[in-house]
Amino acid sequence: MPDLLAIGEQPMDDHLNRPRRRLAWISGFAVLLLVGLVGGWSLRAMLAPAPDVLHAPGFTLVAAQQGSVEHTLRLNTTARWSPDATMAGQAAGTVTEVHLVPGAEVALGETLFTVDLRPVVAADGAVPAFRDLRRGAVGADVTQVQHLLAGLGYWSGQTDGRFGESLYWAVRAWQRDLGIPQDGVVRRGDLVFVPELPARLALDEAVTVGAALAGGEPVVQVLPPEPSFRIALPEGQARMVAPGMAVEISHDGGGVWRAEIVEVRRGGETGTVALLAGVDGGSVCGDECDLVPLPQEALLSSVIHVVPRVEGVTVPAAAVVTTAAGETVVVLEGGELRPVEVVASASGVAVVEGVQPGEQVRTPGEVPDGAGGDAR
Repeated sequence: MPDLLAIGEQPMDDHLNRPRRRLAWISGFAVLLLVGLVGGWSLRAMLAPAPDVLHAPGFTLVAAQQGSVEHTLRLNTTARWSPDATMAGQAAGTVTEVHLVPGAEVALGETLFTVDLRPVVAADGAVPAFRDLRRGAVGADVTQVQHLLAGLGYWSGQTDGRFGESLYWAVRAWQRDLGIPQDGVVRRGDLVFVPELPARLALDEAVTVGAALAGGEPVVQVLPPEPSFRIALPEGQARMVAPGMAVEISHDGGGVWRAEIVEVRRGGETGTVALLAGVDGGSVCGDECDLVPLPQEALLSSVIHVVPRVEGVTVPAAAVVTTAAGETVVVLEGGELRPVEVVASASGVAVVEGVQPGEQVRTPGEVPDGAGGDAR
């Protein structure tokens, strides 16, 4: 006999499950609809054409103006004297006076310092002083003394390397004007021979008033015509610097020296440095090189002109675009393209040819400060 209770419960379970099945069907349909909407939007986004930059609806109108652009870097220049040679002296005794200003240009016959009140004089020649010279001496060192006295106006004879009677009297006249005993003998400590005069000279650090000299120690440094000038370039700024750029160097005399970058050396222990030289082959410091101290180096405030000052009609650099054909243009107010030539560009501003002051050009985004005016 059938279970009447089980048969009676079946209709009740089916009635309760129908709302659940309906809710599940509605939820599935909603999910499918949402997926379809998202997929359709993604497909339209992928198939949509790229916007035309030259005719993009978002832009700002800026009037071209008369102005200028310039970009500079402010860094320190290091100036340093590097001796070409060091000459020994033969004077023995105590340094009683120093005459030479470090780095000054010295002429033939100038007194460098005194030892026991006796002057030590600059002369030129390849042979160092190694003996006392008196009547009867013969040699290249005698020729150098003849050249010295001829240059000072004491000797008019032949420079033959022979110490004769006439040279003896010329030496005595020279000694009289120096204020030393007139014995006609050139002592080996009286002269310091350098390769060539005039030349920039400096005394060795050991040659100071009161110092005791034994003879044979270094006393004079022969300097190049001018010190070396270089600028240490931080990594972020080194990429902007190149040979040919102009540099202005402020010195302690209150003026400005003008130079140019001749080489950029990258790497090494000192990092990246720019080497400087005078403009058009000239001197950086001219007749003021003695303002660079010795022996330490000097740090001088300098300005590198990365982009020299250029004046003309200026527009925002962002307004200058390149067409698909490779033509450089700006977009005018009405949308027409105007070919231009970029003369210079710096700090978001460009000097261009092909646009007149007052003409409106399209610029995407915000306008940089200084657009249409001065930029540094």
